Amino acid sequence: MKLVHISDIHIHANPILGQDPIANFKKCLAYVETHDHDADRVVITGDLTHAGSEESYQELQAILADSSLKDRLEPRLLIGNHDSREMFASVFPNVLRDDAGFIQWTEETPAGVFVYMDTVDQGRHSGRYCESRMTWLKDVLDEARRKGQKAYLFMHHNPVRVHVANADIIGNVDERALQALLKEYNDTAAHLFFGHCHYTLSGAVSGVPYSAPRSTNHSCWPDFSGQINRMGYGDLAPNYHVCFLNENSTVVHSIDFLDAEKVKWKIEEGFDQH
Repeated sequence: MKLVHISDIHIHANPILGQDPIANFKKCLAYVETHDHDADRVVITGDLTHAGSEESYQELQAILADSSLKDRLEPRLLIGNHDSREMFASVFPNVLRDDAGFIQWTEETPAGVFVYMDTVDQGRHSGRYCESRMTWLKDVLDEARRKGQKAYLFMHHNPVRVHVANADIIGNVDERALQALLKEYNDTAAHLFFGHCHYTLSGAVSGVPYSAPRSTNHSCWPDFSGQINRMGYGDLAPNYHVCFLNENSTVVHSIDFLDAEKVKWKIEEGFDQH
């Protein structure tokens, strides 16, 4: 199964840190439409907008409506800390929610069950995964385990400290409880996809591998100095991820879509793989 994972598009009418988020997201989608149109799913893990405004959600809605992806592949949209849960739901009224009103749901796919999670603590940049949400996730993972399915988890906030102070201070404040749950179900949870940090990440937490792409707009530079108020940014390549989910493997590629014009192709004549 082929998955396109995009994060932190930050739709906004004005530039952010010198970058145009609308233009960059359109360029990202155009590249996906040309090169990864055969994907089975496209998932955007939050910070759909920069300020949670109705105008920004309407802009996103218009961009997606104009995309050729809509003909066969509607992107799955998760919210992040820059989003407004209720404003998003007012513009995208078909959004799925759990019984407590959180924007989270599951979907059956050829690879297993996709679990779309809501880690937003409205009004704060840090994330939460409260007892209600934890109970929902436990029930989902119990069902997947009972069926012998793999579960692929999607969320906005980093579920583990990444050793960058300005990211960890706004990570998931319930990370210990979430990590304990992940450890309990690491035989079922196959991979965890998130965003929020704006730089490429990979690793494992509680025995579950994870990956995160950069923002499609303002990519950041990881800083290990320990300074909470220091953030590295600049003319850095944005990206998205192309992931291949197979029975015995998960492969994740980073696509620096704005650098595509720099690529040169060499074709070997009479190439012999032996």
